[in-house]
Amino acid sequence: MNKKSNPKKIQIINGNIILPAAVFSGNLEIEEGRITYIGPGCRMTNPDCQINAIGRYILPGFIDIHTNGIAGFDLTNGVYDLESGRFRNDEATYIKGLEWALYRYAKTGVTRAILTSLAAPLGQLKRIFSYVNKYKSEGAQTPWKDILGGLFVEGTFMKLVSFRGAHNPGYFKKPSVELFDDLQKMSGGMIKVVNVVPEWDQSALQLIRYLAARNVICAAGHTGATGRQYELAIQNGLRLAVHFLNGPTGSSSKSLDGGGAVETVLRSDSMFVELIVDGYHVDKAYVLDTIKRKNYDRVIAITDSMFAAELPGLKQFKIFNITGKVAENGEYLQIADREDALFGSKLVMVEAFNNLLNWLTAPTGGIWNVLHEPLDFNQALVKVSSMCSDNPARVLGIYNSQDNTGSIEIGKRADLLIGEIARVGEKYRFNINQVMVNGMTIDEFTGQGITEPVAVLA
Repeated sequence: MNKKSNPKKIQIINGNIILPAAVFSGNLEIEEGRITYIGPGCRMTNPDCQINAIGRYILPGFIDIHTNGIAGFDLTNGVYDLESGRFRNDEATYIKGLEWALYRYAKTGVTRAILTSLAAPLGQLKRIFSYVNKYKSEGAQTPWKDILGGLFVEGTFMKLVSFRGAHNPGYFKKPSVELFDDLQKMSGGMIKVVNVVPEWDQSALQLIRYLAARNVICAAGHTGATGRQYELAIQNGLRLAVHFLNGPTGSSSKSLDGGGAVETVLRSDSMFVELIVDGYHVDKAYVLDTIKRKNYDRVIAITDSMFAAELPGLKQFKIFNITGKVAENGEYLQIADREDALFGSKLVMVEAFNNLLNWLTAPTGGIWNVLHEPLDFNQALVKVSSMCSDNPARVLGIYNSQDNTGSIEIGKRADLLIGEIARVGEKYRFNINQVMVNGMTIDEFTGQGITEPVAVLA
């Protein structure tokens, strides 16, 4: 890579570019953080930076719309100290931990993350939301702040103890416009997604309508709603099924009350579904069955990652008096005294991409389908990219907006990944070489006050 400091004009040549509908071999040019050219030749005569991507792939950056944390940082609780087994969330430590987390997201291919809150005391939520607001709004604008795409209130407006998952039901609250406004004020308008379970009936519908009118995404998961309750919520503005088939999500094969949430989501043409694609939360057979039923343009790959992701050395932990532990194989988390119950995930987006790519390019048996025939490699690349980048941008409303991200197209932000896709045995693996956020590569802005949590706590 030939470059000048602070490049304004960037040329990427000889790459395999993942476009919204095809893989194109050619060149890409960027000016002032925006994509200005995609084609077989070159227009720039004197770029500040030229990257030769021969043999490599250029993808839109991943967008994770549901993640609680990474690398020792948890949105709700702050920075985890392995030695004491406790979280620290004083303002200075929290903000440094947040910035470290954004750096670690970028290293796993995420160029936009929606950080997700657990059920927690309202005072604690308001305080940490104010920290996030302060970080985002004060001081110089940095590429790290661009990665922080907003907040997702997941646990607060849940209801049924039997559908709590790893959330503490002692902190569940009845849906309330006033309470949402309170939280949104403290966040500085950063709440983009809210989980409102339909079984709260009229209070849920009131809040769903209020959110939809303000372009806040209405989501529902951890729900035991009947099909009729869920359908009514859809009619009032519900758009997103939270970690579908997990959490848990209510299901009924009976004809009474329209079935459950699962059946209603599958029938709805307007509902997007999140899927945790680590192979543990949802078996790959069900993932492929869901994709076939909903189609590729309504499925969003998420991690639902906890602070335990990318945190070596962690064995057991406690959050709000619920004890979790790392599974014996180190690949997922579970509630310590309920080994059938998972506790968030350790998944990162690059692994979500790899899993989907491998599942779609191999013949795989389904549950409701006898066999899912494999896709052509290039076709699978396009479909997986849409589930990791395009679809989350669409549901967030940033695909065709001033923000303009989620795909590689002229005029859009240069949020890009460059790397090799290697065939190792029977599996493909995407190895990221460079991450670009708004036209700047990570190596150009690392070192700007980024501190590992252990250093923060020293």
